Amino acid sequence: MKIEMKINGRAVTSTSQIQRELKKAAESAVEGRLRRAAGPGVRIKKTSEGYAAEGTQARIDNLVRRHK
Repeated sequence: MKIEMKINGRAVTSTSQIQRELKKAAESAVEGRLRRAAGPGVRIKKTSEGYAAEGTQARIDNLVRRHK
């Protein structure tokens, strides 16, 4: 049985491609929402342990409140 799907405009045919593309799409969605929640004045950096926020304490508190 052959599986063909389009994920974000890309044709994928194998299960490993589907897995890779879905993982990439999920990570991209999480990062986008996190950056939007951060707003102006807060930098979001991707680190080996996850994400780190840089900015004033008040701005970071706003990020935490918005992201809940």
